[in-house]
Amino acid sequence: MSSKIKDKSFRYMIYTIIKFVLAAVITVLTYSTTKNGTYITVGLIELLSVFLIYNFLVDKNKPLGIVSNILYFIYTGQMTVLYFGNSFTTLTMLKNVKFLADLGGKAITYALGSFIVLAVVFLPGCNMIKKVNKKYLFAVLALLFISEIFIYRDYKRFSPVQSFATIFADEIRYQQVKRAADNPEVALSAFYQDELSDGFSKADALPENPNIILIFTEGLSYNIISDERKVMSNLQEFEKECISFDNYYNHTFPTLRGVQGQLFSGFKLNDDAQGNNLVSLHGTLKEHGYSTNFINVEPFNDDFVAYCDNLGFDQVIMDKDHVSGFAEGMTDVEAYDLLMDSANNLHEQESPFLLCIYTFGTHVSFDSTDDVFGDGSDQELNKFYNLDRQFGEFLKEFKASPMAEDTILIFTTDHATYADQDFTDAFPNHKRECTDLDAIPLFIYYDGIEAEKIDANGRNSLCMTPTLLDFLDINTENYFLGSSLFDKDASTEYDNIFYDASYLISTEDGEIRYLEDLEIDSFLSSVLSYFSALEAQR
Repeated sequence: MSSKIKDKSFRYMIYTIIKFVLAAVITVLTYSTTKNGTYITVGLIELLSVFLIYNFLVDKNKPLGIVSNILYFIYTGQMTVLYFGNSFTTLTMLKNVKFLADLGGKAITYALGSFIVLAVVFLPGCNMIKKVNKKYLFAVLALLFISEIFIYRDYKRFSPVQSFATIFADEIRYQQVKRAADNPEVALSAFYQDELSDGFSKADALPENPNIILIFTEGLSYNIISDERKVMSNLQEFEKECISFDNYYNHTFPTLRGVQGQLFSGFKLNDDAQGNNLVSLHGTLKEHGYSTNFINVEPFNDDFVAYCDNLGFDQVIMDKDHVSGFAEGMTDVEAYDLLMDSANNLHEQESPFLLCIYTFGTHVSFDSTDDVFGDGSDQELNKFYNLDRQFGEFLKEFKASPMAEDTILIFTTDHATYADQDFTDAFPNHKRECTDLDAIPLFIYYDGIEAEKIDANGRNSLCMTPTLLDFLDINTENYFLGSSLFDKDASTEYDNIFYDASYLISTEDGEIRYLEDLEIDSFLSSVLSYFSALEAQR
């Protein structure tokens, strides 16, 4: 045996077997995350193609040998990302590489998995099918090529190789949108509306200018709140006291797009600090005498500090002395303490206030730093349980304070929970069509307002600002892409479309459907004009 190991050709054969056995094992393991066998079927078809092409190229000259390893790396890398993240690599992921520190809760696992894959990729290999009749090999390749045509037509989102190619197509499309040549002034006029739809009569119980506290929770899908295990029992009970919305979805992903997009009721092009110069919730309230405030729970994150500064609030509130969470962010305990203290301070002033906060403790890969669910063995449940506990304590204090008489409390999220392996393990009965998209909560609370659940019919978080302004009976000229959820007939061409750098999906009537190519072209043509309008002078 030792003599065989010393033989170079024998070692290279073993390395090749290791490579493709590992790739096959990872492919099968993806089912534990995706719960969808189509990924395995399509993956194994493509793995066989990769295996044949690898064997044809690996013993050729050096450039072709490199190509064979690149092809193997693409396949194995895609399947590894799918296993850990329940999605192939997307343009959105790549554009958020600078926020990798936010994945600190799983950094060791991700790093170890990446190291193993890279180590195997660089193992030398050899041609194991030299003696197979080339006629048979080309016949198999022809069948695989035909299979790829069918995969492209009906199953391309399940294909690791084609999904990798999609990244480049998405980037080309993204750059075309960035280079929009439309006249900004013309584009701006196309989105102008002189008033809001009016689907809600302001309740008599509401004061003339109520204060507003608006909570954006990091990555929270509605199914977590409604889970029968009562992971978030305080929010379950809170919803019963609120006007809430069913079949309501996030319009984009991730946070930087999600928060700004909701405040301005418009899509955001880049995951950066760039502001929006159009009409917003806080800008409109400022015109009605409100002070506008945003709490930054990541005061040491320079990118997020710049982002918050450019949102256009009167004041960005930070507390650098109480930051002990993951990725140098505030824990949910610290965030809710700061929220209550800030609200009390603002309540002492004469003018009404809007106070917004984005809480960070439920970020993907994090565990709870405080309360845990059950025995604490599931970090995915822990972080949501902890958030719920802190919200519950805040709600008790809020209801016992003078603010309960003149302040509206709104609870929502920046976007849906990212459906990685931790999420699918923790909520195995909740099926997701897309890792970035799901139904999300929007709860509006004021003591004396009758609780009600309204079917949003698949409309999305572009509707948050028009809905809140309708609730307050505030009318304004605007450029909103969303509409008031109180008006069932006011839906737009945008407020049931999920859009980020990677996915275009319809949520109309609460049904998840990936857009066809012609629909994508039409939508992007329209949204391109919107991005151009952001350059106009108002």
